[in-house]
Amino acid sequence: MFRNSVACPICSDIGWVFTDRGAKRCHCWMDSWLRRTIPKRFQLSTLENYMPVDDRQRKAKKAIQDNVSGSFFLCGSYGRGKTHLLFAQYRRLVTAGTRCVVRIGRDVPRELTSAEFDGQPAPILLAAKSTFPIHLFWDDVDKIKPSEFREEVLFDLIDTLYRQQHSLTLSSNVDLVALGNTFSAAMIRRLDEICQVIPV
Repeated sequence: MFRNSVACPICSDIGWVFTDRGAKRCHCWMDSWLRRTIPKRFQLSTLENYMPVDDRQRKAKKAIQDNVSGSFFLCGSYGRGKTHLLFAQYRRLVTAGTRCVVRIGRDVPRELTSAEFDGQPAPILLAAKSTFPIHLFWDDVDKIKPSEFREEVLFDLIDTLYRQQHSLTLSSNVDLVALGNTFSAAMIRRLDEICQVIPV
């Protein structure tokens, strides 16, 4: 299950630690999960090693530090550290035991449309419909070519997250107004209702 043949000395590779308060994930499982779900370039991204160079970046970092379980729309030009912040928040929440789902760019519409054609429920939509709290992280939300069908399945996902009161963090190279060129006004309203907009 883990990266080497030596069993974890804490959980013996079960992945769980049992205490008088119940069970919790072992740090070895957390480490393995984070390595599998975070792209290699951002494997070491944390809030601690995000180094702001201006007030906008300082405010963005502080907003997430002050409300690490919050929903955020991180927007700004290339190279501003949006993805670093997104995966830093993701790491913090996974480590704290929060149920998180992470996707990148076109993975979301691809997963939803593929499931529709296969007649199977998409894992991401099943997670959104759950009453158990989740936090969806979606990096590069603006990297999508619009179509009526994609718009429909994406709105269904975002609307489900909204109605179930789940959390959502997205990154985008454009702000919500410009994102309106890709998504419908209804979808933009939902994103605005769910997320705190943070220019980075």
